Amino acid sequence: MFSNDYINYLIERGNDEQTQLLSTVRKLPVDFFDTLCAFLNTNGGEILFAYSFENSIKGLTENEYNILEKSIITGINNANKIHPKPRIVIKNVFYHNEKILYLKIPNSQSVHTTNNGNDIYERRDNLNISVENISDQLRLQERKRFYYPDNKIIRYIDVGHFNMDVYNKAMKLILQTRPSHPWLNMDFEEVMKSSGLWRIDLETKESGYTVAAILLFGKNEVIRAIFPSFRIDALREKEGFDGYYDRETFTTNLIDTYYHLMDFVHKHLPDFFVINNTTRVGIRDLMYREVFINFLTHQDYSSGLPAKFAITHLDGTFTANSNRTAMNKNIDLSNYQPIPKNPIIGRFLRELGLAEELGFGLKKIAAFVSQFSDEKPQFHDGPTFLTSIPPITKKNAIEDEASKIEKYLNEEPPTFLNQIQQFRQFPFISNHLVKGKPDNDPLDIFGDLSESKKERLISIILFLNQVRSSTTQILIKQLGVSRETIAREIKILKENRLIEFKGALKNGYYNLTEKGLSVAKILSENKTQ
Repeated sequence: MFSNDYINYLIERGNDEQTQLLSTVRKLPVDFFDTLCAFLNTNGGEILFAYSFENSIKGLTENEYNILEKSIITGINNANKIHPKPRIVIKNVFYHNEKILYLKIPNSQSVHTTNNGNDIYERRDNLNISVENISDQLRLQERKRFYYPDNKIIRYIDVGHFNMDVYNKAMKLILQTRPSHPWLNMDFEEVMKSSGLWRIDLETKESGYTVAAILLFGKNEVIRAIFPSFRIDALREKEGFDGYYDRETFTTNLIDTYYHLMDFVHKHLPDFFVINNTTRVGIRDLMYREVFINFLTHQDYSSGLPAKFAITHLDGTFTANSNRTAMNKNIDLSNYQPIPKNPIIGRFLRELGLAEELGFGLKKIAAFVSQFSDEKPQFHDGPTFLTSIPPITKKNAIEDEASKIEKYLNEEPPTFLNQIQQFRQFPFISNHLVKGKPDNDPLDIFGDLSESKKERLISIILFLNQVRSSTTQILIKQLGVSRETIAREIKILKENRLIEFKGALKNGYYNLTEKGLSVAKILSENKTQ
């Protein structure tokens, strides 16, 4: 995009409805924010800053560039200069080795104002036209509102309707990723105004919090009152889609919902790694972050159709959500013009560092999938928006497994399985569970179970006794059973306090408790009898 040919094309096109060339050194032109406002209110545009565009192009010095960039960033965060805060791209580009400051301005979802909210501009040809007539202002307002329902004001909403714990969580996330962000120096109401989550309706002169604000930070009862059918289901499906092994339902704000969905993935899908420049890189969380942010940002929340995230029995996944149709066909990423569905929500999530610029998320998902599967992800833009992620098929996708137990994965057969074969020759478990056994006998859990289940439980205990710690995925591989079977056995062992989970969901592991070690000792002693 930023080749010499493209920059030359912009320069030759000159000033028109979507291009502006600005010659300056250290100060923004007095009408810069008028131009920015006009582009935002019309069809978007591109702005180039250089020292001079006359004859041969003369670029900016590093110091001049930095001063201009700082002035622009400061200005877009000042509601007196431009309101609400726009989301623009600022880049330094080189045209025949001359440094140029480049701005990409979108067609915004909001009607923007300048000069303390007193002026509104739109772009016509190469001019910024002041929109003073009320009918023209209403025309702008209606055009924005038609496409962006998350911009709707909800009457009678005040600060008491918001979950401030979630808001504080969002601010902490910004602090971690962007510690100099101006929102960190603002109070709640200032952030809401700066982000467009609070606005003034030019038609009715009403002011208040928007649908986007409620979905991002509203208390659960407020969300249910405004969107009574709002629901997102997360499912772990059985083979043939005949029911499910696990199901969770979320009816809370979008930020907490995002983290709940990520926890569901951690619970049911292994991390998968690829080799990048000799370094092993985990891509599960990176990819599903894109999947879920796209899933949450582009839903039609006014629909009564619950949204769904499902993990199939093969570990493929798909999302389905109600959608305001733009194309009603499968998306071709090589020829895709994205259309924002809830841009205020998307813009706020980008400020948190969770979302990408419009259109980049789907491309990143496709890039991730290409690293672990021979299949491609599928995206369908219809009344229901569908995203389908295939399961792992490539051999170079490395599962998350601790290096200290890798030797066990390569044994033929693994040592602990040889030991299990020996147990079949000794009915020590049934002999041990006789009338008059001591209270709290550690082998009580084996009393009423089937022989195959006993064997699997013994296998897990002995394996953990050998390697000290293990993940679910390793146990699946060692025992050669399904994820659902391992989940049931782990549940039994945890309920009987024989094993415990330590660490974070992303990279935690199971090990034996003191009671579990006692059981392992009994099993080992009886094995030799």
